[in-house]
Amino acid sequence: MADQRIAWAKEIAQHDPIQEGEPFRQRFVHHSDRTSTAVTSIAAGQGIRLHIHRDHDEVVMVAEGELEFRIEGETTTLGAGVVVSVPAGVVHAPAHTREGCVVVSVFAPRFDPTKPDRHFIDDPS
Repeated sequence: MADQRIAWAKEIAQHDPIQEGEPFRQRFVHHSDRTSTAVTSIAAGQGIRLHIHRDHDEVVMVAEGELEFRIEGETTTLGAGVVVSVPAGVVHAPAHTREGCVVVSVFAPRFDPTKPDRHFIDDPS
């Protein structure tokens, strides 16, 4: 699946759904020499812990649903179509979704899913 140039996030999420007990499921749909694109489903009532990417910028777009997104100590509710730019080293998290959601992330440089540049941190609040 990692060679798709055109991808429908909702269809990808439906085709490869979150499994019982998983808080989220991330699928990489394209890798180029410089970027990686992923579609991530987050289960209802779940989120991803605060973390940083030391070596990667990430652009996140909510494709479906709504979620609370934490970035640099502030929490904002994001709906479909909202885009967030997260530079490398910035603490962030798609913190919680009531009904579940689907997000699209673009990482630069290319992201190696076998050695994820995702470093979880303790909640500073």
